[in-house]
Amino acid sequence: MIAGVKEKIVSYFNEGCERTVLTKKNIAASFAIKGITILISFILIPLTINYVNPERNGIWLTLYSMIFWLNLFDIGLGSGMKNRLTEAKARGDNLLARKYISSAYAIFGLICFGVALLFCLVNPFLDWIKILKTVPAVYAEEVSGLIWIIFIAFCFTFILNLLKQVISADQRPAIASFLDMLGQLLTLIGIFILSKTVPPSLVSLGWVTGFAPVAVLLIANMILFNTRYKVWRPSFRFVDFKVAGSMMNLGVKFFIASCSSLLVMQSLPFFIQRIANSVEVTNFNVSFKIFSVALNIVGIMILPYWSSFTDAYTQNDYGWMKKTVRQLHRFFIGLLIVQAVVLALSPVIYWLWINYWIKDTFGGLDISFWMSASVCLFVCTLCWLNTCIYPLNGIGKVRLQVYSSVMEIILFIPAVWYFGKMWGIVGVVLSPVIVYFPRMIWAPVQLHKLIWNKATGIWGK
Repeated sequence: MIAGVKEKIVSYFNEGCERTVLTKKNIAASFAIKGITILISFILIPLTINYVNPERNGIWLTLYSMIFWLNLFDIGLGSGMKNRLTEAKARGDNLLARKYISSAYAIFGLICFGVALLFCLVNPFLDWIKILKTVPAVYAEEVSGLIWIIFIAFCFTFILNLLKQVISADQRPAIASFLDMLGQLLTLIGIFILSKTVPPSLVSLGWVTGFAPVAVLLIANMILFNTRYKVWRPSFRFVDFKVAGSMMNLGVKFFIASCSSLLVMQSLPFFIQRIANSVEVTNFNVSFKIFSVALNIVGIMILPYWSSFTDAYTQNDYGWMKKTVRQLHRFFIGLLIVQAVVLALSPVIYWLWINYWIKDTFGGLDISFWMSASVCLFVCTLCWLNTCIYPLNGIGKVRLQVYSSVMEIILFIPAVWYFGKMWGIVGVVLSPVIVYFPRMIWAPVQLHKLIWNKATGIWGK
C-alpha cells in the first residue's frame, strides 16, 4: 500500500510538460519550506512582544514599514530583469542574461548610493516623534538609533534581494523561500538571545531583525553565483546600460503597476499609528499575521507561475494557461472557506498564541472582532488579486495595471483619512479594499481574454 502511494506521488510530480513538472516540484518544496517559515514567524511575534513590550513592538513595525517605502526606488527594474532574464534563458543566451544581471546590480548600487546620500542630508532635520504623532517622548533616543539601523539594513537588502529575482527567473522559487526561512530562523535565535541577555531596546531589536536576513542574503549571493549561477555571475565587465533600457522599459510599467500595493502594504501601520497608537499597530500586525497565512499559501502557489506564464505565452501554449487559471480559481474558493473558519476561531487563536504568553507581563492584547473581520477581508482581496495579477505580469500585459495603480494611489490617502475618521482603525484597513474594487473586476476579465487569445485594444497591452 505504501509503495502504491509513493508511486502515485512520484507519478504526479512527473506528469505533464517540463514547465508543469518544474512548477509542481517548486510548489511542493515551497510549501514545506514556507510552512517552517510561518511556524517560525508565529513563534517570533510573542517572543518579540515579550522582549520589548507591545508599544515598542508597534513603533518598530511602523518605522520598518516606513523605511521600506524606499522600495519605490526599485522603479520596477527587478521585475523587468526577471522577465528579460527568463526570455534570455529560454533562448539559451547566457551572455545576455549576464548583462541583464550585472547591469541590474550596478544600477541598484547607484540607487542605494543616491538614496543614502539624500537620507544623510535630510534625516538630521526630521523629528520622528512628531512624525509618528502618538509615540511617547521617552522613546525618542531609541527611535533615533533604530531609524539608522533599519535604513542601513534596507540598503544592503535592496541590492542583495536581486538574487531572488534571478532565482525566480530560473523558475526555482523554493530556493528563495529557503533563504527567507533561514533569515527568519536567524532572527528568531537572535531575539531569543536578546530576551535572555539584553534589556528591552528598539536598537538591539533593530540590529537583529535588520541584519540577520542581510547575512543570509550575502552568503547566498556568494555561494549561488559561484555554483549554480556561475555563468550569470554579475561583473563590472558585463554592465551594459543599453540592455538596462530594455529592462527599464518593461520594469517601469511593473513599477507603476505595483506602486499602489506597495504604498498600501507599507503605509497601513503608519496610518494606524497616527490615528490610534503603537499598541493598535501591534494588534493589526498580530491579526494580519494569522490571516496572511492564506496570502503566503497563495504566494507559494502563484509565484512559480510568473515565469511559467512568461514561458507559456512566448510559446503560445494557451491550453496550459487555461487549465492553470481554472485550477487557481478553484483553489481560491477553497481558501475563502478556510478564512471564514479562521475568522470564527480568531479569539481562541489570539489567546492561545499571544495572550497566554504575555498576560502576566503586559495583560494581553485586545483585538476586536471587527478588526479581525476587516483584516480577513483585506487579505482575501489580496489573494484574489494575486491569482489574477501574477499571470498578467508573467504575460507582460500591464498597461491596465498602470492606469489602475495611478488611480489607486490618488484615491488611497483620501480614502484612508475619510474612512479612518468614520470607522477608526477598521476604516483604515478597509480603505484599500474599497480602492481595489475596480481592479478586482477588470483583472480576471483581462486574464480571460488573454488566455483565450481574444484580447484586443487596451486588454492586450
